[in-house]
Amino acid sequence: MVAVCEGRGGVMKPKKYPYSGVAQTNKTTKKEKLELVAFPNIAIRKDMLKHIFSVVKNHDNTTIIYFRVYKIFGAYEEQEFKVNLSYEETMKILNLEVEE
Repeated sequence: MVAVCEGRGGVMKPKKYPYSGVAQTNKTTKKEKLELVAFPNIAIRKDMLKHIFSVVKNHDNTTIIYFRVYKIFGAYEEQEFKVNLSYEETMKILNLEVEE
């Protein structure tokens, strides 16, 4: 057991539960929770909406969303997701989420 000084009395008294972690507990707040934008086949984090580069209508009544996540020195990583919704429905969902 590790002796930890409690108080300013200078007396080395061991803590009853030195590794309980009660002081370090981090309760989740509303800001820390993941907020998701839900589509029929995928869900996207709300903070990823700012990385949308383009939204393209596909011929089989689906929509492709292209993301560009910028990295250091102007480089970026491009990702694409296929959403099983029409272009109009996808744009309605995206516009509602951007306004909030």
